[in-house]
Amino acid sequence: MIYFFSGTGNTRWAAERLARLTGDCAVSIAPFLACGGAQKSVAADPVADCDVLGFAFPVYAWGAPPVVEAFVRRLRLLRKPAYVFMFCTCGDDIGRTRPLFDKLLREAHGLRLHACFTLRMPDCYISLPGFDVDGDDERSAKLAAAPAYVAHAAKVVSGRERVVEEHPGPMPWTKSHVLRAFFHRFLMSDGPFRTSDACTGCGACVRACPLGNIRLADGRPQWQGHCAGCLACYHSCPAHALHYGNRTVGKGQYRHEWYVPA
Repeated sequence: MIYFFSGTGNTRWAAERLARLTGDCAVSIAPFLACGGAQKSVAADPVADCDVLGFAFPVYAWGAPPVVEAFVRRLRLLRKPAYVFMFCTCGDDIGRTRPLFDKLLREAHGLRLHACFTLRMPDCYISLPGFDVDGDDERSAKLAAAPAYVAHAAKVVSGRERVVEEHPGPMPWTKSHVLRAFFHRFLMSDGPFRTSDACTGCGACVRACPLGNIRLADGRPQWQGHCAGCLACYHSCPAHALHYGNRTVGKGQYRHEWYVPA
C-alpha cells in the first residue's frame, strides 16, 4: 500500500508509477482529510493491512505537509508491516524531513523507516519573494530524469532493501526546526488568497483543492480555513486570476502534465 498526498500532480504521478512497477496500489489520502463541500466528505479513519507500507508526499517547508502528519496519526494498522518507506518529491532540498518523519512513525505506530527516496521535480512554491516556478530547461530536465529514478526506487522496494537517498541541503537543522515552524505559523494560512477581476467563476480552483476547502459564493471562490498549503488552486486557475496576496503576481504556474484533481 502506498498512501500519497499531491497538490499539483508531481507526487501523484510518482506514487502511481511506483505502484504499477511494484505491483502495489497507490491511494490518495485526500478523502480522509477533506473538510466538506459538495464533492468532499470526511471518511472514517484509514486502515492499513499490508506487508509493505509506503508514504509519498511533497516536501513543504523542509518537512512532511501537516496534513500528511495528521493522516499518519489517524492511520490504524491491523498488523505491523515488514517494510516501511517514504518517497518525497521536492523542488530542491528536504532538510531533515526523513528523521522527522521517522520520529513521527515511531511515536505514532512504533515503526521505523527502512528506506527513503527523494525525487527532484519541477518547483511549484511561489508564495514568497524570490520563489517562482522552474524555467523551461530545468523543468524539462527534472521531468526527463524522473522515470528512471522511480524505476530505481521500485527495484529497491521490491527487494526490500534498506537505503537512504535524500538531499538535506545546507543548514538542514535550521530549515526543518526553525524556518519550518515560521512557515507553519505565518505562511500556510489561506487568508491571503484573493482573486483579480480576471476571475470567471469557473470553479477550477474548487475542483483542484484536495481538501474541499474552497467554495463558490456569488461566482467567486471563498476559502474555508482548512488549507493544506499545496497551491493547487493557484496553479489550476486557467485565467491566472488567483493570487496569494501580492506575493504571486507576475509569477508562473505549474501542474504535472498528467495532473488530475484527487
